[in-house]
Amino acid sequence: MSFMRRSAEHGRGLGRSFAIRAAAAVLVAVTAGCGAAHPGSPTGPVPADAGSAGEVAVSEADLQKTVDQALSTGDVAASTLPPLMRDALARASHPLTSAQIDKAYECWKATSCTLGDGPLTLAQADPFGGNTWRQFTKMNVILQALTHPEIGRYVYTDANLDLATYQANLRTLTAQGADVIVTINEFGPAAYAALTAAQRQGVVVTTYLGAMDDAPPTAYTTRVQYDLCATGRAMAETARKATATPGPVAYFDGLAGNPQDAKVKSCVGDTGAETSFTEATDYTAAGTQRAASALIASGKPATAILYSYANTVPSIVNAYREAGKEVPAIISLTQSNAAVCQRAEHPYPLYLTNSANWAARISVDAGVRAAGGAKVADSVVFPLPFFEVTDSDCDTSKPAEYPGPALVPDALTAKMLAAR
Repeated sequence: MSFMRRSAEHGRGLGRSFAIRAAAAVLVAVTAGCGAAHPGSPTGPVPADAGSAGEVAVSEADLQKTVDQALSTGDVAASTLPPLMRDALARASHPLTSAQIDKAYECWKATSCTLGDGPLTLAQADPFGGNTWRQFTKMNVILQALTHPEIGRYVYTDANLDLATYQANLRTLTAQGADVIVTINEFGPAAYAALTAAQRQGVVVTTYLGAMDDAPPTAYTTRVQYDLCATGRAMAETARKATATPGPVAYFDGLAGNPQDAKVKSCVGDTGAETSFTEATDYTAAGTQRAASALIASGKPATAILYSYANTVPSIVNAYREAGKEVPAIISLTQSNAAVCQRAEHPYPLYLTNSANWAARISVDAGVRAAGGAKVADSVVFPLPFFEVTDSDCDTSKPAEYPGPALVPDALTAKMLAAR
């Protein structure tokens, strides 16, 4: 359903000035969303604002610098990335004004705020917002929203890991007139009906991360995620490289029944790797230490532990050290300053990925474009390379909960970490 039609149903007029801007945005957005030749080539500037705030461009060198920071590696060329990802990171390459930084922080502390005078309402339905990774993801959504003058209002909800609350929040955001909802679906098929209902009411739903491979197309407009199966295979291969002798691995889930973990774990098995032990951690330090202690007590062999959340990796190490056991190799998704600094003090093989908070930026862009009537790609699959942690990865100037490079300016990062 087009943005024009939905605006009438919501009882809001666009105004001639936004209609002209939206039409200009469609010309650029359609070519990027349909997989046509990207307007920025390796020899020229990359348009960053798709007509929504005037013609602004970023050089390929600056874009590559942002890509390297986002992925925590210089091994991925910007030219190889999906068009929507390139465009989102191009927007993220532009410095913010002090007024924008102040506005972003004010909005981050609230559950709703006014970002500008545009007619769009952007909502973020978070299944859980209670850790630093989630809060840096929220800031990425806000920062990306600030690059879109079409967005006037931002609304945030936190379901605190409760499915019923998450479903209710989606209904409430729809009733409140949200034009775009960005979300990470951690409830799998149980959330599909609620997501579909939001889209049936004219809301554009875009997802970041989570397992949406098998979701019906009615449940989302664009899903942004890494290749779950490729990641599982990469975890298994990394475990082989990290250990002196081959053997079974343990897999720690985040939430019990999380479809993302289930998919990754199944693809670990597709490589021939044997999983000798599995346990859910609830993404908490206590839950992770409990899982590690259970693994140790089981006596089951594990040459490596595979895990989807680096922030609580220190609890695994603590359990092994308290038991007087050698810490096995740990291969985990995302980053954690606590984990890398602990490893610097007590070395063991540790492999991580970038934190991918920036993935939500792509969802924002896709949602705004779709709300403006543009056709966008129904999926954006981005690379998630692993890297071996070294002592130099420990940033002693940052607190333990810092999730690594998150495309948030240093001035904002400092304020956010101080507020935690």
